[in-house]
Amino acid sequence: MPELPEVETVRRSLEKLYLNKTIDHVEVLLPRMILSNVNDFSTILKNSTFTSFRRIGKYLLIDLDNGYTLISHLRMEGKYIKRSKNESIIAHTRVVFHLSNGDKMCYDDSRSFGIMKLVKTSEVESQKEISKLGPEPFTCDVNYLYSKLHNDNSEIKLALLNQEIMTGLGNIYVDEVLFKSKINPFRKASSITLNECHTILENSIKTLEYAIKLGGSTISSYHPEKGVDGRFQNELLAYGKSNCPCPNCSSTMRKGKLGGRGTTYCPKCQNVAISVGITGKIASGKSTVLNMIKEKGYKIFSSDLEVARLYTTLPVKKELIKIFGEQVLNDNLSISKEYIKNAIFTNPELKKKLEDFIHPLVKNSIKAFINKSKTEKLIFIEVPLMFEQKIYTLFDYIIGVDSSYKTQVAHLLNRGSKSVETDLIINQSNKFDKNVSKCHYIINNDGTLEELQERVDHIINDILK
Repeated sequence: MPELPEVETVRRSLEKLYLNKTIDHVEVLLPRMILSNVNDFSTILKNSTFTSFRRIGKYLLIDLDNGYTLISHLRMEGKYIKRSKNESIIAHTRVVFHLSNGDKMCYDDSRSFGIMKLVKTSEVESQKEISKLGPEPFTCDVNYLYSKLHNDNSEIKLALLNQEIMTGLGNIYVDEVLFKSKINPFRKASSITLNECHTILENSIKTLEYAIKLGGSTISSYHPEKGVDGRFQNELLAYGKSNCPCPNCSSTMRKGKLGGRGTTYCPKCQNVAISVGITGKIASGKSTVLNMIKEKGYKIFSSDLEVARLYTTLPVKKELIKIFGEQVLNDNLSISKEYIKNAIFTNPELKKKLEDFIHPLVKNSIKAFINKSKTEKLIFIEVPLMFEQKIYTLFDYIIGVDSSYKTQVAHLLNRGSKSVETDLIINQSNKFDKNVSKCHYIINNDGTLEELQERVDHIINDILK
């Protein structure tokens, strides 16, 4: 969607091309885009002359010599295209302004989300589209912004997207501003301090001014003029940089979602929760490591516990009965994990059906946990089959827990395994050994609990450096 720099670039382009040009007549090809009366729209514009091209936030204001102003919002993909007398209009043209010199100013919009409204110039400020807008960053008072944010319970990313608080910033530039301000986009707006408001305003102005200078960012179908691209996309530090190295600290940039909008950030620079995955072979000590971390006060997620929880839900029970039959139920109608273990041991097809069903559910739960924990410092997620499920890219760091066969057997016996050999054979699909190079840290758990705790503490301290 064109944001303030793109709309300002369009305004300057239109001013250069059409200032003092006269409209011969108007052809409306998609009437629903016109919010005022369509017949009046065409009649009033006929024989009028463009006297100025203005902008408020993301709205274009085109003043005419007859005392009327055309309010235009480009929305997702709207753009104005110049066509000469002999050039035909293109596929997604919605409104054609035929000029007295034979040129055509064509409004093109492939998704048809844009709007136009013709009003008296004296009534522009009172129009609902305009009157509800907050100030632009260039004129915004820091105390006003602080007051607005202090009383807003949404996340700061969403608050800055709210055009009624401050107008002009869209998804691209909010990501850029928060990255430069080193502010966690998932923090509540009400937690933003007065000093942070100063920083947000300063970076908003600098970012917008530089973007305007470079003609905006050519994202998707936005082009300020025919054959011309905005050059600011070459300067973007955060937006669209997911999985790239942070330009400040080299950490991997991450992408989450807020209000359905993609949000790119650096976990370290912006103090967004660093997600740490824990994986390893069966009975290597993953749960012990996770519990040690929990005792230190960090938020944790256990895939094993999540599977146990899912097994208690009615939709999952119904699906497991479809896969294994009613014999999968215990006398108390709970799911028998022992039955499932024995069934998949003897039937690889059942094992695949179970994994194809349960793994995506666990993956979704992990994603939800990560997204809800963005304001934490560190979060830890235990995933036994991390590489098999191909979800290791969700984590900033991976801890691999390894142990000898002897230790695995001892752990299985301690946890009351009825068939150690079965457990170990079922776990042969575990690809930890083949993917150990993807781990940032390896814990060898063949020693004492004290040694294990010492290693865990060392890793946490190293991540927090």
